[in-house]
Amino acid sequence: MREYIVTCKSMDDLESLYDDMETVGGSLYIPDRAVELTSRRTISRNTHYMLTESEAEEIKKDSRVLACELTWEEQGVEIVPHWKQTGDFEKIDVDLDYGRVIDSNDKNWGLYRVNKGSTVSNWGTNGSFTEISNRNLHTTWSGKNVDVVIVDDYPNPNHPEFAVNVNGTGGSRCQFSFNWFQYKNALGYSSHPNTYSHVDPPNSAHGAHTAGTTAGNTQGWARDANIYTMRFLYSGVSNWPDVLWDYLRYFHKNKSVNTNTGRRNPTVVNNSWGGSITRSVASATSVTYRGTTTDISSMSEANKVSTLRSNGCPVVYLTNQFTGQQIPYLYRIPTRNVAMDADIQDAIDDGVILVGSAGNSRWNCELSGGQDYDNSVVASGTTYYHSRGSSPGAGGDMICVGSVGAKTQEYKSDFSNWGGRVDIWAPGTNIVSSVYSNSVTYEGAVADPRNSSYYIASISGTSMSGPQVAGLLACLCEQEPNLTQAEALQYLKEGALADVGDDGTTPEQSNNEGFGDSINRYLFDMRKRPLDGMTHPAVLHKNRNTTTAGVKYPRVRNNRTTK
Repeated sequence: MREYIVTCKSMDDLESLYDDMETVGGSLYIPDRAVELTSRRTISRNTHYMLTESEAEEIKKDSRVLACELTWEEQGVEIVPHWKQTGDFEKIDVDLDYGRVIDSNDKNWGLYRVNKGSTVSNWGTNGSFTEISNRNLHTTWSGKNVDVVIVDDYPNPNHPEFAVNVNGTGGSRCQFSFNWFQYKNALGYSSHPNTYSHVDPPNSAHGAHTAGTTAGNTQGWARDANIYTMRFLYSGVSNWPDVLWDYLRYFHKNKSVNTNTGRRNPTVVNNSWGGSITRSVASATSVTYRGTTTDISSMSEANKVSTLRSNGCPVVYLTNQFTGQQIPYLYRIPTRNVAMDADIQDAIDDGVILVGSAGNSRWNCELSGGQDYDNSVVASGTTYYHSRGSSPGAGGDMICVGSVGAKTQEYKSDFSNWGGRVDIWAPGTNIVSSVYSNSVTYEGAVADPRNSSYYIASISGTSMSGPQVAGLLACLCEQEPNLTQAEALQYLKEGALADVGDDGTTPEQSNNEGFGDSINRYLFDMRKRPLDGMTHPAVLHKNRNTTTAGVKYPRVRNNRTTK
């Protein structure tokens, strides 16, 4: 027996499925026994049961069932923050006299977008910069009366970036005492702790960095937003990456009305984490690419590497720490989870704005039904679909964010996943934001001038690009509190310009090639702070506040109106 997640097509099917699964004499495809229940989720279409492999295959045939999958733990999937998915996360220039320093080009610039397009020429090549547009978009919105949830490691709430005032005073905007487990009984999780602990692991640099880009008051976008944190891994609760969506949905749907606005605050959630699995090339037996399967089981390791690369499968050489040997790996194959995709879609349908990082494995991530969607590698007898993307970043209608370089290097970051499932390109290379300390991981972090106990550092990864989009949308939600997920993506598309190219360093991409069936869209130089004398952009959305169009900066916050 192993633990499986049974995902229903509709909430309406849950009760009848419970009855059939947990009593003797179920329906045609249900075991004729009382199946052991391991987790019943009152707000979710997903329920956990102990099943045999053959029983799981039969349950999939039931008309009420969308999927029946092993849990991530049972699959051996590693859930990690997305900066850990590549060795290329520390992009800080080296000064031989003074050690590592933050470079003057390490700034947060622009937003980039892909969606059906053409190839790129004479643009974005490594080591050069060609200005492609003089279009500037600006915003004064700061995310006030918007709740930002950072699903990540825990950021220290006392970092000056999270203070009420830009000088680091006025208390913290981090709701560090918020108890997510206050909802446990309503959700049917009586076994969960009574109090949510935010400090294990303590003082995460990764969580601080993503929170700082999303809502930091100098390095971030939504400088006035309320910051909530939720660990993407909670050591005290099994299957936490699955059930965290229940807490997020309940939090959003049951908020108190904000007395300042007369409405409930919008919720924007950043997810710079995902599931992936690493397999050595030696264990690979076959590869499928665009419908053609090649048997590589009898090949030498060198031929396996060349064949896999010729079929679009990135291979990364990793060093054995004990022997020093270079070993080729199918590194960080993204993994999708249908149960999580269902939870993500239900959260979006509830009105939550969800943003996720694409991942740093260099894979082409395809849309369902696309020609590359079923690209796969069979390793150790298991099929891994490397072109379907990773949950949560590619799940449901979550806005999936890839990474591009700084303003002086406007091509795809070499580590970033790409392809049709990537919705947005945002800066993820050399991003300056908050970290807790000057640790070994973040050599060259500089002390924050407001409080020398805390630090600022430059880091790279799609973990850093996702918060750019989440922060921007938090600012937009201040003005458009009823913004839907679809409208949020449309807003990004409307401001986008072409194109995003590749610098030719990845094996599956040639120099300046456009990404697959994508048009690659780029939102040029969207500054976090407006210039005096600039005007608000024209009204683009049906629910956009029309009173702001053409209004000059700076604006008086007390005169701001919202719909």
